[in-house]
Amino acid sequence: MSSTSSKVIKKETGLAAIVARSQTAKKTNQIVTVVASGTNAQVTLLEKRNGTWEKVITTSGHVGSQGVGTASESLSRTPKGSYSLGFAFGTSNPGTQLPFRKITPKSYWISNVKDPHYNSWQERTSSSTYDEHLADYPIQYHYAIVINYHNGVGGGSGFFLHCDNGRPTAGCVSVPTSVMAQFMKRIHSGAYIINVTSESNLANY
Repeated sequence: MSSTSSKVIKKETGLAAIVARSQTAKKTNQIVTVVASGTNAQVTLLEKRNGTWEKVITTSGHVGSQGVGTASESLSRTPKGSYSLGFAFGTSNPGTQLPFRKITPKSYWISNVKDPHYNSWQERTSSSTYDEHLADYPIQYHYAIVINYHNGVGGGSGFFLHCDNGRPTAGCVSVPTSVMAQFMKRIHSGAYIINVTSESNLANY
């Protein structure tokens, strides 16, 4: 008597099924979803394995003190939509696969709308008071990954996925430090993040 084996094809359900329908899912095999309710958020890393999207890490976190929506330099709001993730940075490197920059006393993220280097990392001995001196935030930026958000000068600057300090952010997405360490080691180049206010909206991006 012979036996035959049939390949079981896993079917995506729940969050993974919604993500699988998104345009972003066609561009990458790693997506961080951020589903916000006010300033709190459910943050999940999903990966596509053997053609199927699966949840890998899920945690609670925070978004901007003005929630998720249209961002600008004058608002503490996390930008809604889908964005690629850029380089990693921080006060130490846990072993990321991403390009990594270590924060120095001269590291600034430029938020001054009159600066030609607006919305970029610059090494300077001093900078405008509008700019973010990265070394001033050793808890939040112990581990961090840049969210590649660009909406012109004044459209908002310095959006990152970083360590949580227990409070809403100025527009970034934050998760517990232990989870951020996992993200740093697991996320690779080409990954995306999708920020929304309801799980069903993920399919729109």
